Amino acid sequence: MREEENKRSSKSEEKSLNVKSLLRKRWLLPALYLVAAAGVLSAVFIMQGQDESAAPQDSVEVTDPSQAGNAFPYGENAVQVTASSEIIKMPVVNEEETTVVGYFYDVNGTPEEQQEALVYYNNTYFPNKGMDFAHTDGESFDAAAALSGTVVKAEKDSLLGYVVEISHENGVVTHYHSLETVEVEEGATVQQGDVLGRAGRNSYNTDAGIHIHFEIRQDGIAVNPNDVFQQPIDSVRDIADEQDKEKSADEQDKEKPADEQDKEKSADEQEKEKPAEDEGKEENGASDEEEIAPEENNEEDKGQQQSELG
Repeated sequence: MREEENKRSSKSEEKSLNVKSLLRKRWLLPALYLVAAAGVLSAVFIMQGQDESAAPQDSVEVTDPSQAGNAFPYGENAVQVTASSEIIKMPVVNEEETTVVGYFYDVNGTPEEQQEALVYYNNTYFPNKGMDFAHTDGESFDAAAALSGTVVKAEKDSLLGYVVEISHENGVVTHYHSLETVEVEEGATVQQGDVLGRAGRNSYNTDAGIHIHFEIRQDGIAVNPNDVFQQPIDSVRDIADEQDKEKSADEQDKEKPADEQDKEKSADEQEKEKPAEDEGKEENGASDEEEIAPEENNEEDKGQQQSELG
């Protein structure tokens, strides 16, 4: 038993001697510090990696489960925001093969421009409310939708030929007249550039020959198409508002001269009445002098009679 205890004690003494010898070595403590620092840094990197994996990726769409199945999550009166408005194009498929043969009648244009924008029909000149396009060779060509929208009219008119009208957003309506054929029907949805029909002739503007008459209107007000081509559809309302203001200003200017004429007329009448009164006064004065003259003659006669008696 004693031998075994001596062996155990000798082994424990050897272990303690080994530990003491290790602690006496200078490289041990720095090595322990390095191991501890590496462990801490590893733990930090692992935690950061877990946070990044938990974040949603860019391609993942996050939705509110409470709004699922609701078509109007922000109320029925919410306004849908569009990225950009549609740009207005010319009502032809190939712009290079067409030319303008009729211009919009501009009330602010020069007399020459206004004369070119008149349409002669039934011995009367009418202002052109749109623009007329024809092929450079005088042949028929395809008419295209200037904007996307819904066809509200597609029928034949005895005076204008086949007519197509397309309704767009914000009260804008485009008109296509003088068509020989029609490729769309009422109620159809068309995209910008879709073929609507073929250019033809009509009885209203025979001088234009084979052509397409194009109009663009904002709440019924005709706008110069040349001012809105290559512009967003929102520009139509701005131009229509400006035209409406100019029209009201012109009407006010026309009313002012009428008032001034009435004032001048009343002033002329007053001036005419004044000479009549003056003439009456002069006549009265003359009659008074004539009446006084005989009395002076009577006094002279009396003096003569007295001198003769004396």
